[in-house]
Amino acid sequence: MKDQRIYPVQISLGEQTQTYSPAFQTETQFSQAWKKVLMMAHGKAVVRCQCLGEGEKRLSVHSRSNSDHFHLARFPDTGPEHAEDCIFFGVDPNASGLGAYKRGVVEELDDGNVKIKLKVGLQQRLTKAPDESDVTPNGPATSKSTRSGQSSMTLLGLLHYLWTQAGLNTWTPAMQGKRTLGVVHHHLMRKAMNTYAGRVKLSQNLLIGTPVAEGSQPKLNQAKAHAAADERRRLIVIAPLAKYKEGIENADTVPISGFHGIPYLIWSEELRATVLQRFSREMNAWIAANPIMAVIQTDPPKRSGAHLQADVIDMALMGMTKDWIPVDSGFESLVAEKLVAENRKFEKPLRFDSDEAVFPDFWLKDRGAPVPMEVWGMATEAYQTRKKEKIAHYDQTYGPGNWWSWNGAAGDQIPDFPTTTLPPERGVP
Repeated sequence: MKDQRIYPVQISLGEQTQTYSPAFQTETQFSQAWKKVLMMAHGKAVVRCQCLGEGEKRLSVHSRSNSDHFHLARFPDTGPEHAEDCIFFGVDPNASGLGAYKRGVVEELDDGNVKIKLKVGLQQRLTKAPDESDVTPNGPATSKSTRSGQSSMTLLGLLHYLWTQAGLNTWTPAMQGKRTLGVVHHHLMRKAMNTYAGRVKLSQNLLIGTPVAEGSQPKLNQAKAHAAADERRRLIVIAPLAKYKEGIENADTVPISGFHGIPYLIWSEELRATVLQRFSREMNAWIAANPIMAVIQTDPPKRSGAHLQADVIDMALMGMTKDWIPVDSGFESLVAEKLVAENRKFEKPLRFDSDEAVFPDFWLKDRGAPVPMEVWGMATEAYQTRKKEKIAHYDQTYGPGNWWSWNGAAGDQIPDFPTTTLPPERGVP
């Protein structure tokens, strides 16, 4: 959910170099002239974005199949070279758990789309015997713990991927009061539109919670659910858990809010017990009235009278604040809420499927270079060993005193944050 803009682009063809403004690229009066420029540049010219990022920032010209439409796309794996507010910006995989996947699990394509490899595919194949990575219809699919460099993406990894690509793990003061389930739906679906799981466009199989029963979002959910039933396609559902009431976790259907257009999600006792164990921290936070986001994979939905229902084959949970910022503990939630209250700009890097990658709990982004922020939340022997390793890493990489930490587990007060070096955003006191 980032405010991104179009920057001028520089096109060099032979000895001629020309810079084209955002207006020339987007305004109707220049559309035919811009199309002619892209046609001439296609496959011949060197194109560079003129944003304020560092690096080559090379772009390529692409034409869509069976059309005469041309568009620009960044070179694969060059997203971090662009400025964060540039439409061609992409997150640095090494700043979160995204960089821990094996090559090919997350693959940027030449046309700007992304291909991912899910642990369980979206198309149900009746003639293929399941292998060890598949699941039984009503059983658990994966364990929560995975090793770095794994060869596929779990459901939790998928949720982290979409959340990160949509910018929902970032915060600026201008976002205050603007995040709702409808807005989250819009931004997640926008990223799913250019993400492929194998040969299937993710948005075809993705249903996302929506706050209203009428309108385009619930109607699209319903249409995609019926299409999945007809074509025997599995579904991915992303929705918040409903407000907790005693015993609701024992219902036959997954208790989600924003369920409009989504089939009844039937989960077995075995899967329910597995989720309660794997995500006990998130379940306890839910019982304590904290918001929790669920990502669910189902078998192809089936018709039951006038309704659709689908058997859940896997499920993962993610804790978050009331502002939809992901958190891994109550201590992190306190820090995130304090950062929001003090009008700070920050990012919450997500773990995806890595247990080994080293990165901070937050990045403070309003002091020029990002400042690592660590929240120490446990006192076990294994955790203390890991803590010493991370302290040594931060001291060596950033220098003593150049990163922030809080020992929440010791009962310390939250220390003051480093002061911002950026001017206040427009409209923010």
